Amino acid sequence: MPLVYLDQNALIELGVKARKTDFRGRLDGIIASGAMIAVFSTWHLIETANTNNLANAVELAEFIDSLKPTWLLERRNIQKLDVQEDFWRFLGMDFQNRSRVGSRSAVIAALNGQADAPKFNIPSRDFVEQWISHPDQLDVLKKAYADNTTALIAIREAVKTGKMTEELKRRTDQAFVRGLLSPVTPNRVAVGAELVHDYIGEVNLNGIPSLAIETAIAYHQWDDVGGTDRNTLIDKFHLISALPYVDEIVSRDKFFQKVFPVVQATGHVRATLVENAVFLARF
Repeated sequence: MPLVYLDQNALIELGVKARKTDFRGRLDGIIASGAMIAVFSTWHLIETANTNNLANAVELAEFIDSLKPTWLLERRNIQKLDVQEDFWRFLGMDFQNRSRVGSRSAVIAALNGQADAPKFNIPSRDFVEQWISHPDQLDVLKKAYADNTTALIAIREAVKTGKMTEELKRRTDQAFVRGLLSPVTPNRVAVGAELVHDYIGEVNLNGIPSLAIETAIAYHQWDDVGGTDRNTLIDKFHLISALPYVDEIVSRDKFFQKVFPVVQATGHVRATLVENAVFLARF
């Protein structure tokens, strides 16, 4: 059953088409047959709440849940799993890969650092209504957008002036991985500091799916013009999270089209890129 991740524009187009009874019937039939599993993330809900039109936002949120989707873990949670499994491979340990998709409640629980529980089974419309009614709750994201712009401009300047050396990149990568690593075995037994030190010393981001893709996008942006706006940041979060773990990404976004060949070169891209019109023609 192919996992199909729709970007926000593709989701909206699908929702508009699904207002027609015949189209909705065909869509529901394909989902019921298992020929497609829709995949969404918390970023879809954040984008859905980025409006003053409460009625349209609620309609879209309810449409998301009506598709009986599976949900992609948040970017940081995926990165932690990717690093953890790379560490276990370094230790030569057997382990079972954990899925990066699951129920909405499991994803929300992971965001809160907790195990899945009924209290996290919150309908999508509740999140959207809350954020539209209390936009200040998303202030932390607005700060992240601003910080991303500042950091990206500074990095581009460092690359241009030769200050971004290979040694500096290596040390930055190691510090980033260290911040994601939980030094335990699959059985939750603590690993000694020497082994952790050895792993950090040898770690290669090219072997860690989400980090390899993030690095490829970052290097692409460092040498390119643009990419500091809010939409590009959200697009990057979509790409990093989804590309290694879904079968298709539906998008006509220019940023997606531009960086897709770049990230394919990492060898970690599972997804194929499908145009909105091609996807909608299936129904």
